[in-house]
Amino acid sequence: MKTGLIFLLLGLTGANAAAIRLVEIPLLDHDDIYALNQHDITIVDAGKTYARVLVSDQEIDELIVAGYTVKILIPDYQAYKNELFERGFYRTYEQVYLALDSFAAMYPSICRLDTIGYSVQGRAIWAMRVSDSPLTEESEPEIRLAGNMHGDEHIGTEITLYFIRYLLTNYASNSQVQYLVDNREFWILPVLNPDGKSANTRYNANGVDLNRDYGFFWRAVGGSPAPMSQIENRAMMNHLLENDIMLEYNYHSAAEYVNYPWDYHPADPPDSQYILSISQLYADLADLTAINGYDWYQITGSLQDYTIGTSGALATTIETLEPAGSSAIDQICYNNRDALMELCLRAGWGIEGVVKDSIAGSPVSARIEFINPERICIYNDPVLGDFHKMIAAGIYDLRVCANGYAPKSVNNITVPPSGSVWIGDILLRPDSSYFYAHRAVLNRYVNHAQQSNKTRPRAVLGAEDNIFYSLGQGGYVVLDMGEHTPIMNNPGDDFTVFEGDDGIAEGYEVFVSNNWNGPWLSCGTATGTSNFDIEPTGLSQVRYIRVVDDGSSSSGPYAGFDLDAIKITPPISIVESKYVDLSLRAQFGVLAPNPFSSAVRIPYQVARSGVVKLGVYDVSGRLVRSLASAVHQPGYYQVIWPGVDDQGRKAPAGVYFVRLETGDYTATEKVILVK
Repeated sequence: MKTGLIFLLLGLTGANAAAIRLVEIPLLDHDDIYALNQHDITIVDAGKTYARVLVSDQEIDELIVAGYTVKILIPDYQAYKNELFERGFYRTYEQVYLALDSFAAMYPSICRLDTIGYSVQGRAIWAMRVSDSPLTEESEPEIRLAGNMHGDEHIGTEITLYFIRYLLTNYASNSQVQYLVDNREFWILPVLNPDGKSANTRYNANGVDLNRDYGFFWRAVGGSPAPMSQIENRAMMNHLLENDIMLEYNYHSAAEYVNYPWDYHPADPPDSQYILSISQLYADLADLTAINGYDWYQITGSLQDYTIGTSGALATTIETLEPAGSSAIDQICYNNRDALMELCLRAGWGIEGVVKDSIAGSPVSARIEFINPERICIYNDPVLGDFHKMIAAGIYDLRVCANGYAPKSVNNITVPPSGSVWIGDILLRPDSSYFYAHRAVLNRYVNHAQQSNKTRPRAVLGAEDNIFYSLGQGGYVVLDMGEHTPIMNNPGDDFTVFEGDDGIAEGYEVFVSNNWNGPWLSCGTATGTSNFDIEPTGLSQVRYIRVVDDGSSSSGPYAGFDLDAIKITPPISIVESKYVDLSLRAQFGVLAPNPFSSAVRIPYQVARSGVVKLGVYDVSGRLVRSLASAVHQPGYYQVIWPGVDDQGRKAPAGVYFVRLETGDYTATEKVILVK
């Protein structure tokens, strides 16, 4: 309904002209919400015939010029929020800390208070870790609960604090609580936006809406200048990378919904049927309504889309009312507690296992792909190697991929209707030919053919298979090649970018860096599948690759460059010597013990005088420890490698290669470091 009229509620007279106002905009049809969204205004609720938005007077004028009717509901939204908060029913930032500190002091055996980072103004972002062994990493499903991302939505803080208190105070007497604490690891963060909470404002101290700043299909809205630009969101990003989170709930207060992915796009994720079923279960138990995020109204850069899109964890946004009364607040907390108890129990249902090196027996950082039927991929725990996938009952085929190892398929896994199937140790065989993009870090949302383009960044992970991600016109993606498997600057080309076949060869530019957000150095431009060398950048190794569409005109479901895969050129330095000619300049003796846990003896013989270099390399060809680089006279030598790198840090367990160089001769032997 676009009449150009504006209706004001009583009470506008004398209101602050610079205030942010809550207004309602009538719609002829719910689909009109997507056109309204292009005005970059903060939509907080939408129904079939209306949208409620937070806007300034300037934005109101722009909407009227665009033909919208604007009805002001709350003339000064900040004053309204302040009046609500000052009634004292919701805890302040300082009171939250006192509650958490008290819990940690009273129940040290089952909880620990951590800080995952700090806000723009230096306030701590607290995380209560609840587990039967809160100081020890265990092979358990990990659950993350977060509140108060929007600083003026305080009910999320109360729900999460209520749940912490329920777990801690009932552990000794309630068998269900005891089971969950003993068999799950909870990360509960009551205040994601400390500065916003302290100022009682939706935004952080930089004026950014944190739920528009995350890097999965990020678009420059909500004041966000770049994907993952805010320090609070980077803390959550790092926490996700450091922990095997597999279920997440994020609490807000704008309506009464269980809002499930995607927020940014109408196409459902591969797990959508299961996500809908558990969302409906939560909704039934908490007296809410399950709704698809995009169907409600579109947002980009949300936490739930980022969590599931980059890690595979099932993430959902919970929207509740924010009443001004203790009994009503308690009822909402109680209802969500019941839902959480059931869903956290089901967090242990599905498929579980551990990924290890087949020789060393040590954990391997891996991606677990669900091939048939297709489900969204997940990652295992970076410390213990365990993984947990919430998934519906059925029969599944999966594939486990890790750089430096041959992929391994595990087929015909039967998941029961309740409980989990433990598939044990998945042993990966070292293979120096397998080096591909391991994780999608972030990507830019491009508004092109959004109804038909259903490609996703995860399509570029692993080997080339002509399943690709279309960047969109001017779009980009940032990919992580793996913490321990960077691209090395070897002679010749160092990596290959594969284009998917949509019938059109398209142009792009490739940038590299050792930090996910730059600075970025160009490796050049190309059209179609091409090889690249990092030599021109001056870097010896790089971990991250940024592929940017060249912006040439394109449209349709596969607009922009179609990225299929990125493969590291296998380094020749990690080919193990199989034969030794005693007449050559140098040779190894027997390296022992091998495998080793504390130190390995490395004997070698030099036949001619000259400069000898001896070094230890990981499976990617990266130098870990230089053991010798000096002129040697003919004779026998021996060094000890204690399993540390050049900085004196303990090297991760796994396969390493000891390379001996003298003149034009090179010999290489494999050693295995175990725990």
